[in-house]
Amino acid sequence: MLPPGGRGYNEGVNQLPISNQDLSPLPILDGDLEGAAMRGAWLEVDLGAIASNVRALKAWVPPHTHLMAVVKADGYGHGAMAVARSALGAGADWLGVATVAEGLRLRALGFTQPMLLLGLVVPDAYRTAIASDLQMVVGSEEALRLIAEAATELGRPAKIHLKVDTGMTRVGAAMEQAEPLARMALASPHVELVGLMSHMATADAPDPAYAELQLGRFAELEARLALPPSVLRHAANSAGTLLFPQAHYSMVRPGLLIYGIPPRPDARLPFSLKRAMSLTARITQLREVPPGVPVGYDGTFVTARPTRLAVLPAGYADGLPRALSNRQAVLVGGVRCPIVGNVSMDQCTVDVTEIDARLGDPAVLLGEQLGGSIQVEEWASAAETIPYEIICGLGQRLPKVYRS
Repeated sequence: MLPPGGRGYNEGVNQLPISNQDLSPLPILDGDLEGAAMRGAWLEVDLGAIASNVRALKAWVPPHTHLMAVVKADGYGHGAMAVARSALGAGADWLGVATVAEGLRLRALGFTQPMLLLGLVVPDAYRTAIASDLQMVVGSEEALRLIAEAATELGRPAKIHLKVDTGMTRVGAAMEQAEPLARMALASPHVELVGLMSHMATADAPDPAYAELQLGRFAELEARLALPPSVLRHAANSAGTLLFPQAHYSMVRPGLLIYGIPPRPDARLPFSLKRAMSLTARITQLREVPPGVPVGYDGTFVTARPTRLAVLPAGYADGLPRALSNRQAVLVGGVRCPIVGNVSMDQCTVDVTEIDARLGDPAVLLGEQLGGSIQVEEWASAAETIPYEIICGLGQRLPKVYRS
């Protein structure tokens, strides 16, 4: 629960240069306590949970396998700076981002660790990426040529990872193009081939056949290329890391796992995970209404009895999916209370008839309260989406409060 009062971001944390030497012990990151207190709704991020998850992953993969903490999309909505610091302090040694802007923000905060741009970079950004020591994914001869030209102009080599499409059919070179591209990269004095990579399309599926087909293709290509041992091999996302130990290679790229969410609800975990994110909102209004009263936009819920309604200051602009209208519950006093009526942009309404709720009481939309629990998988199922979309959307507007 949010403590009374509060203050803004810890300026000292934002100004500290980041290095491997000063990552432990972790400082206390207050986050936007003042904003959370005024807003009446906030995300709480448990940095100790993130550190615990990373330590568990490091113990799970072989000692020679690097661990890239994927912190794109503002750390999956958890806050990229805080997540990166916690993950690195717990043993991660690479960072994964999606865009040049995300990489530049972390570089500006002092993070000097190896950082890979997992998304493709447009040619106009090549020079900036190279100058900022952001490593790039390459999947075509044209991109490789243009990156080499940009590196030549800058007078420093570009660090690249050759991505091969083994079955995702999205980013990457076709299998038959991989060998000439690898030779081209190795021969260029302006390019350093750091990694050979692919991406698993169905690692979280119950049937492992397609994932195994992809890994077989990758292994066959790796053997054929006979690249220097210094070139990292990596293909595993969270599901690949957890469910396919043969995909650990020399680096893994977990995202969802470091935030404490299993990539598949029925997956057997060889280690314990701790959830890092919870969402709480305080009741801003209580009112009694008689039977037969429509609630919210379009009147999609009509009271069937004398009803006590509570308003919470969180809506779809905060990442609470409108699809959860009349489908999801929240916890008030540990009791599940249904969301009634359509979720609005900034607010939602909850039926609290069965409990003695009071103005200002905390309602837990995600997380645990007095023995009750609501997890992101429940939201995702009700909204017919995936946990990734839920947590990324929650991080856009809500104030964040950190604890470790």
